[in-house]
Amino acid sequence: MMDVRDDLHDFPDGLSLPFPGAEGCGPRIPNQILLPRAMAIARGPRIPKQTRKETPMADWRLQLTEDSLRRIRPAFPTLAERLAAYEDFYFPAGSKKALSGEETALEQWTGQGFPESAALDIRQTQSPFSTLLCFYDTAGNEYTFSQAGMRHMRRTLPWQGHYHTHDYIEILLCLKGSFRQILLGEPRTFAAGEVVITDRNLEHADMLEGEADTAVLFLSLQADYLDQLLSSHGSQDDLQRFFFHALQRQRKDQSYIHLQPAPGPSPGRPPESAGDRAWRMQLSRLLEVLIEEDYSPGPGSEEIIRGSLIRLLSLLCRQYSTRLHSSDQESKERALLYELERYLRLHFATVTASELEEAFHYHRNFYNLLLQKYRGTTFREYLQDIRMQHAARLLRDTRLSVRDIALAAGYHNSSHFYHLFQRHFGVSPATYRADA
Repeated sequence: MMDVRDDLHDFPDGLSLPFPGAEGCGPRIPNQILLPRAMAIARGPRIPKQTRKETPMADWRLQLTEDSLRRIRPAFPTLAERLAAYEDFYFPAGSKKALSGEETALEQWTGQGFPESAALDIRQTQSPFSTLLCFYDTAGNEYTFSQAGMRHMRRTLPWQGHYHTHDYIEILLCLKGSFRQILLGEPRTFAAGEVVITDRNLEHADMLEGEADTAVLFLSLQADYLDQLLSSHGSQDDLQRFFFHALQRQRKDQSYIHLQPAPGPSPGRPPESAGDRAWRMQLSRLLEVLIEEDYSPGPGSEEIIRGSLIRLLSLLCRQYSTRLHSSDQESKERALLYELERYLRLHFATVTASELEEAFHYHRNFYNLLLQKYRGTTFREYLQDIRMQHAARLLRDTRLSVRDIALAAGYHNSSHFYHLFQRHFGVSPATYRADA
């Protein structure tokens, strides 16, 4: 009897399939128009262009003040300790009003979009790398800390900022609460622990709703500087290859990368493991090093920053799930393909159609079409090849029985495994082992 999961009958090879979508299955459509429609991933609405001016945003530059806490405590062991100290020093619990003499009546309007006459803000940096630490409270206060000092302003909530682009790559890390942006025309909310990387071409806008106190760290990297970092890191890890490919691909499209960490402890989930605590602590230390070296550079700071950024990117690769969102259809498809292939290599023995739908939010037939377009193979053939290669390695390198190897490769029916193995390699498992 054929193993149902082994045969993967729920991934048919034919094209007379329901149209795939993020929420499930739509009506059946003819074969000749299915493939181009199925491969088209929906784009968000186009962001309206704003009127440009010669000196964008020159009328609302804010005066910097001294960061008094930095004079008292120039460095902290971790970023988490820096956040706690800043909150206690500048806005202790219960204090929801602007500091005397620092409030600035900036953008005190409550519309849902920015005025039509506003300029598209093109933000620039002269430094290869810089940091900006931002705190937002529920009363509309915003405190920003950078190498140059501190700024404070108070806004009327809810508030939406100018659409803007950068001449640099921006890495946003939501440290506390949640942060909202309009990206590719759609509002997106990022929770504490999540990371967003936007390229130079992407027009986007920040939004504040005041639902909770929020802390965000922005890292700014000039594009050439990031390219040098990536080219100096020749990792062969699958996820790192995907992540660095996505970063380099960004250069050509309006796109951003959204990274989400593994879920932390919560009711119904097991307690956080020692390994999870270790990498979160490492992340907090790396971010603090980057802030400290940016605020107070000294001999060797450039090398420390470069090394810390490589470690940061590698840590994000290992501990975060990565999704590339792009205005370019091929970029979206290839980003999903990298994620799909990595997932299959990690879970080839147990993967099911419903599991993929839950993990990636596309109908099961879409993965078959994706592999046909970019790899020239069906889903069934692709997965069987991974399983067969794994079985062949076990036959060569271990003394496990053929039955145990079949189970390890995802086949519960030994006869079916024998048949597939002989068809794939031209010899039986026993003969393959003897020859090896």
